[in-house]
Amino acid sequence: MSVQSLTIDNALHGVEELLRHRISPEIGDPFAAQMARLSCLLLRICANGVDGAAELRVNENAAIRAILAQAAGLVPPSQGAEWHAAAQSADPGLKLSVLDAENNRLRQMLAAAHAAVEDIATPAARALDQRIWQFLEAAEANRAPGE
Repeated sequence: MSVQSLTIDNALHGVEELLRHRISPEIGDPFAAQMARLSCLLLRICANGVDGAAELRVNENAAIRAILAQAAGLVPPSQGAEWHAAAQSADPGLKLSVLDAENNRLRQMLAAAHAAVEDIATPAARALDQRIWQFLEAAEANRAPGE
């Protein structure tokens, strides 16, 4: 017999299973039954997203910092100083709210760096432009809710 510790994702999965298998089938009102099924889906999505949420943000922030470091090398030092400093920074904490705030700060700089890189007509700038688009696509795919 294995003992499973109570974690947020385990608790959410447990509530979702209880709602789906025990409560939802007993609801007679069609609208209420549909809302219960929707609640099950939302609980499952939240539970699946909890476990890797901090890791996803830490990895994303690190990837943005690497891009900013590369972008800083393509522009005059006065323009790239803030990006260089951001590339040398670290996440200020591991709470999701702190990681999200840092991610927003880095993404604003990424947008500015991307605009600057698009105006540079060199092979290095074109490669970085592609790298930024690939990062953005991967970041969105990684953040997509999963059942």
